[in-house]
Amino acid sequence: MYSIGIAASILGVCVKILRRWDKSNKIFCVRTVGGHRRFPFQEIKRILSEKQYESVTQLPEKRNKCAIYGRVSSHKQKKRGDLERQVEAVKKYCESNNLKVVKVYKDLGSGLNSNRKGLWRLVRDAKKGKFSSVAINYKDRLTRFGYKYLEEYLSEFGIDVVCVNSLEYKTPESELVANLVGIIQSFSGKLYGMRSHKSCTN
Repeated sequence: MYSIGIAASILGVCVKILRRWDKSNKIFCVRTVGGHRRFPFQEIKRILSEKQYESVTQLPEKRNKCAIYGRVSSHKQKKRGDLERQVEAVKKYCESNNLKVVKVYKDLGSGLNSNRKGLWRLVRDAKKGKFSSVAINYKDRLTRFGYKYLEEYLSEFGIDVVCVNSLEYKTPESELVANLVGIIQSFSGKLYGMRSHKSCTN
């Protein structure tokens, strides 16, 4: 028996959806003496099998659906049109490769920032199966660190990450320096923002 939180995590849905499924008899659960829901392993296995079948039957329709993710680090870059040019370049790539763009996600902020609204919306939609691939201009547009982890996570939902352009080759030493500079810039920006906030409230 699994708690509602663990069952929701295994099934890739939120707790509210499991409660809704229980009320509509889509999934069977038992109640503890305290009234808490517990989900049998066989029920979770059944739902997973149904979801897998649905994903296979919908594959031809979903196969060419693509999302685009674009990001710039500063308002200055956005004002001079860097974000729009980035997105347009990826759109052209998608058009030439018969990929139907269903949604564009954008962020303004550091690649080290884990609170990017556009990226989190992308992840939520990926879990819902709204597209089969994510196209980006460069790897660092998606994230500065942990690219492989994010790529692997998206692959769990059948999502491929398509990188249109590759960055110039860097030696391990120069890549380390670039990463350290990126960290310093990110923390400097946060400190500046904190100081600006304090001066506004004083």
